[in-house]
Amino acid sequence: MSVYNNEANAAPPMAVIAEELGYFPVTNKLGETTYIPARVKRHSTDQAIELSKFLKEKGVTMYGAFWCPHCQRQKEMFGREAWDIMNYVECDRRGMNGNAAMCLKDGVDGFPTFKYKNGKELAGGEMPLERIAKLSGFKGAFD
Repeated sequence: MSVYNNEANAAPPMAVIAEELGYFPVTNKLGETTYIPARVKRHSTDQAIELSKFLKEKGVTMYGAFWCPHCQRQKEMFGREAWDIMNYVECDRRGMNGNAAMCLKDGVDGFPTFKYKNGKELAGGEMPLERIAKLSGFKGAFD
């Protein structure tokens, strides 16, 4: 912390950084920084939980990046409990568990992208859960 003109200048708390950016940096002793996404805040609806279970059974994975605002909003649409069920690949090597090589291999060229395990694309882009349900063949109802 430095003092200039009798004012203290300190870094904001990590919670504020995560809230503003949607992620926060963590640097290890070697000076390597990994970006950790903010936790999904919203609670899931029953429909979102059922949809995420269905998608997981079908082998659907969402590809995204920690810095992508569309990905953050998509996660919030699922809600915390449903998101915890989903398969996810972080496509930026700087992100937590980043696997850019897999994203390149799987032909991901935008975020978020939903793909089946056989490589067939379900959908790309941020969209309402009702749309994902329809495209995936989910038969559950949405209010």
